[in-house]
Amino acid sequence: LSSVKEQTIRNLNVVIVDDCSTDDSVRATKSWLEKYGGAFGEINFVRQIINQGLAQSRNTTFSLAQTKYVFVLDADNLLYPRCLERLYSALENCDASFAYCYLEEFGGSCKLRNTKPWNPQTLSAVNTIDAMVLMRKEIWEKVGGYSKMPVMGWEDYDLWFKIARVKGWGVQVPEILARYRVHKASMLNTVTNPNVEKLWMYLKETYPEFF
Repeated sequence: LSSVKEQTIRNLNVVIVDDCSTDDSVRATKSWLEKYGGAFGEINFVRQIINQGLAQSRNTTFSLAQTKYVFVLDADNLLYPRCLERLYSALENCDASFAYCYLEEFGGSCKLRNTKPWNPQTLSAVNTIDAMVLMRKEIWEKVGGYSKMPVMGWEDYDLWFKIARVKGWGVQVPEILARYRVHKASMLNTVTNPNVEKLWMYLKETYPEFF
């Protein structure tokens, strides 16, 4: 939230979704908003009574956003100040479905992500784009939002297949504008990676035209 507050685009609308967290994040978030909430336009803080998982939480977030563009920021990632401004500028100057930037890994790793340009022909081999993108809300609506998958963790990958299926595309802004945290206890390492075979089977069955 602090990195969002420091964005060069002012009066951003913020939607925060708590998916039944069991730590101190709700109290910490309320306390932070009391101090710094005035830096934003509209603020929506939603607590889901029943744990809905990643796909539904993001769909809830996007459905509450009353803006042309939407951006996903998970709780352990950070933005550099010009991130949203640069991605916004890219979308305002082309008809791409979403814009993304280079990501700087930190924590358990030190390298760059999102260095490949959009290419739907490579989707069948690997996901090269993280969920941190500035997206036109209309494309999210057009493809039916995020899908609930057999195992959580590849919902953004699945969304790229959906967007490619309707001939949408992503534009790359070749600048380091955000930070992606890597740690051993992450959902990807503990839940997703041990079940990749199930996820590949799901993608192949759902999007056979790409394989």
